[in-house]
Amino acid sequence: MTDQNHRLIALLACALLALINSGIATTARASQMNDTDKAGVAAGMIYGKVTDVIESAGYTYAEVDTGKTKVWAATTTTAIKVGDMISFAASMPMQKYYSKSLKREFPLVYFTNSFDTATAGMKHTATAAASPHEQITHHLQTRPIKEFDKAEGGNTIAELYADKDNLNGKTVHVRGQVTRVTNSVMGRNWLHISDSSTRDDLTVTTSNTAAMDDIVVIEGRLSLDKDYNYGYVYPLIVEDATVVKE
Repeated sequence: MTDQNHRLIALLACALLALINSGIATTARASQMNDTDKAGVAAGMIYGKVTDVIESAGYTYAEVDTGKTKVWAATTTTAIKVGDMISFAASMPMQKYYSKSLKREFPLVYFTNSFDTATAGMKHTATAAASPHEQITHHLQTRPIKEFDKAEGGNTIAELYADKDNLNGKTVHVRGQVTRVTNSVMGRNWLHISDSSTRDDLTVTTSNTAAMDDIVVIEGRLSLDKDYNYGYVYPLIVEDATVVKE
């Protein structure tokens, strides 16, 4: 066999080896991406059902079932319970995190600024943060709301949640403080209002406008399990409300 043939065989062998290595690397990357997806690590939000809650040293740890896997997340003490649907930002994952107070090592914990509850909010996926509608999710109120009288002949937010089945489809009146505003989404303005009766806020759709921290009285129809499509389902919402600033 000539030297030229030897060189040709060597080149073909190198090319074949490069293709094999490339395939192995591609397979490895795909496997890593699948493992990451299974862990719920996505740009934006992770969403799921709380399956375990642990309180320790000023932190609330929640085990969350995303439907694909279970992950742990932690934030400052927050009132949540097993069965709640929550979302949180996947912004600070800590692998092999050992908690001295719990004397326990977690394979992975997401430390996040807050848990958002879906008790009266929308269902959404781990990619929901990429959507402009993410701004209209229900939230647990973390800052204190000053006490004020409820609307004359109306309800507190806590009363709405407690009596929602009887109030479904009826006109309700609620006084609250505006804690979030998103205008011109799906042809509506979206307000979140809170009062001192509960940490749950109330989502309101309206054609009126209001500003953050305004004290308002809203009047609108209470609806349960309202589906706006695109995965946005509100177990409780006040629709087409008039909003009067005080």
